[in-house]
Amino acid sequence: MGLRLGLLITLISVSAGCGKSVGDSCSNNSACGAGLICDLSVKDGYCTRSPCRKGECPEESVCVDFGVEASWCMRRCDNGQGCRSGLSCVSGDSGELSAQCLDDLKSCQFCGIK
Repeated sequence: MGLRLGLLITLISVSAGCGKSVGDSCSNNSACGAGLICDLSVKDGYCTRSPCRKGECPEESVCVDFGVEASWCMRRCDNGQGCRSGLSCVSGDSGELSAQCLDDLKSCQFCGIK
């Protein structure tokens, strides 16, 4: 009995860690990891968290304030690398978008739509 319980707990722990991350594609909220939602306004969906504040987003992401659009956790990228197909590595602080990075970074680049 004790071995079965241990196996069950291990299986639950492993399956809980299999959720998607910020920036992954999704079709509904349950397709994203714990605490994330699926933004269907992006083609193929976008796992994210909203609203967010400075320092609240998962490690692979950054909190970006889009003004009246609210704030969203967006997947970090670097010089055009690190985004899934269909998304671009953009910088809100440089004027490409009307967005402001809330986290203290030298360069705030994230995967989004140009």
